[in-house]
Amino acid sequence: MIQTEVNNLPQSDNTKIEGGFVMAGIMKFLRKKAVPECRKEEENRSMELLTLPGTRLYRKNNYILIHKKRLQVIGLLFIAACGLLLCRLFYIQVYMGKHYSERAVRQRMVHIPISSNRGIIYDRNMIPITDREVKKVVIAYPDYVYDKKTAVETISKACGIKMEDVEKKMGSADTAEFICETEQNEYLSLIESGRIRGVIAVEKRLRYADDNIARHVVGYIGKTDKTGQMGIEKSMNSYLESRGSDSIAAVVDSGKNIIRGLGFRKVEAAGDGVSYSLKLTLDYHIQNIIETAMEKNDVEGSIVVMDVKNGDILGMASKPDFDQGNVDKYLKSSGNELINKSIWQFDLGSIFKTVVAAAAIEGGYVNPEEKYKCRGYADVGSSRIKCSTHKTHEDIEINMKEAFALSCNSTFIQIGTATGAENILKMAGRLGLGQKLCFTIPEEKAGYIPEAFEDGIGNISIGQGKIQVTPLQVTCMMAAIANNGIRNDPQIIDSLITEKGLTVKKLERSRPQIVLNPITSKLLKDMLHEVTVTGTGKQANMDEYGGCCGKTSSAQTGIKEGEVVHGWFAGFIPYEKPKYAITVFIYNGQSGGGAAAPLFKEAASKILTAVKR
Repeated sequence: MIQTEVNNLPQSDNTKIEGGFVMAGIMKFLRKKAVPECRKEEENRSMELLTLPGTRLYRKNNYILIHKKRLQVIGLLFIAACGLLLCRLFYIQVYMGKHYSERAVRQRMVHIPISSNRGIIYDRNMIPITDREVKKVVIAYPDYVYDKKTAVETISKACGIKMEDVEKKMGSADTAEFICETEQNEYLSLIESGRIRGVIAVEKRLRYADDNIARHVVGYIGKTDKTGQMGIEKSMNSYLESRGSDSIAAVVDSGKNIIRGLGFRKVEAAGDGVSYSLKLTLDYHIQNIIETAMEKNDVEGSIVVMDVKNGDILGMASKPDFDQGNVDKYLKSSGNELINKSIWQFDLGSIFKTVVAAAAIEGGYVNPEEKYKCRGYADVGSSRIKCSTHKTHEDIEINMKEAFALSCNSTFIQIGTATGAENILKMAGRLGLGQKLCFTIPEEKAGYIPEAFEDGIGNISIGQGKIQVTPLQVTCMMAAIANNGIRNDPQIIDSLITEKGLTVKKLERSRPQIVLNPITSKLLKDMLHEVTVTGTGKQANMDEYGGCCGKTSSAQTGIKEGEVVHGWFAGFIPYEKPKYAITVFIYNGQSGGGAAAPLFKEAASKILTAVKR
């Protein structure tokens, strides 16, 4: 139609030509305009086809669309997973990296304790009683030993220990420790070089040394749990116990072999380590003197030394003693090595006459100058008690001071009868007998002072029958007499201190008690001195050192009639200005005057000359 309209127009030749060009342009424009419209129609038709269910084109395009959506979801999930993984890796490697690194190393390390880090026990002058010695120690960890035969042989020669003992110990413990008893040698050097797998050598401070003193006082700690089992180690465990232990760390491979070249390192205990150390009232030199004296004379028993002014226990020895590092053998022993005889109760005998004299003088029941008759025996009810001093049947007149010096049973039965059993037994309690005196020594016995109706006045007057006391109680009694009648309960721990020796806390002391009139004390002091000059204790005489005071005792246990078992001598030095109260007890010593008195003199003279206080 358009073409027709154009052909009907009037035109010249030139006009015809120009019209041709115009026409071409118009046609071109119309074609451009028509194409998009055609495409739109085609697209519309395609869309119509897509919306027709069941057609192939519909299925194909729908599958592509669904697959595309699935890929988008999977892609998002993948990105999220990668994000979470990256966060986890960051947490493990960066934030917790140090923690897991240390944990991994620990899983490949063996930790062997080398020190308990337990508080040190010192004497009054800060001389260590425990932890005194540093020795080379070989430590074997059986699970990590590569060649057991070679290890056993090397340890044996390095430490000077029998092979069978080494093998036995390694077979019974997770960690076997051997103290080197030899000097440095090639076998020890071989262990130190790390060439014996599972075995190391270190320097270790020993809790207990071979020359340890005051073993019964200190006690011991358990091998496994390292807690106090006896003595001060037990009573003060909460203060002494460690909060960790130093150890040696060694790196091992998957086969539990210690890796050579990585070596060993010391690992310090975590936390504060030690709670407190202890400062005792014991004097190291006095303790050493009394222990040496007992060992020299080969006696079984006890010696106790006390400061008469304040009750400080300066020495407390008990024999036989024991090895603190190997207690197991004593636990199964039939002996009494673990018994601290200084605080154990025994029959007393004639030293109890000191109590009788104190009660008689203090209560005014007798005149010290009054004369008594001794016939060599005394009849008490239906019993006849012999006097070992006066065996004659002739009447001998004697006063209390003389009877005390000679330990006349007959005279003291008369004095006891005049005084009364109840008054005597009350005085015993005032002087510290029949009761626990030192709460820091857990094994202490109370002794036994009977009621008046339990024992006849005859036995009570001479210290026989059911009366039992401890050497510590007797020492406390003698200290009270020496201190003008003022009694101080014994003290063995002075204070809690830091590792550097600074005082944290002084242990509370009991109040002094006035138990005797000063006049009574003076009379008793003179009577005790006379014992060492003219009486049964002459072998304790120390005039060259200012004299001494004391009383002998030969205690019959009653196990076998007439059998004398225990020998005692208790007193104080010097005579005029007493410093030390000392009790010597010899188990099965047979005689106080013949066995205990000489030992008293030996120990006392060395204390006066060697110790400057």
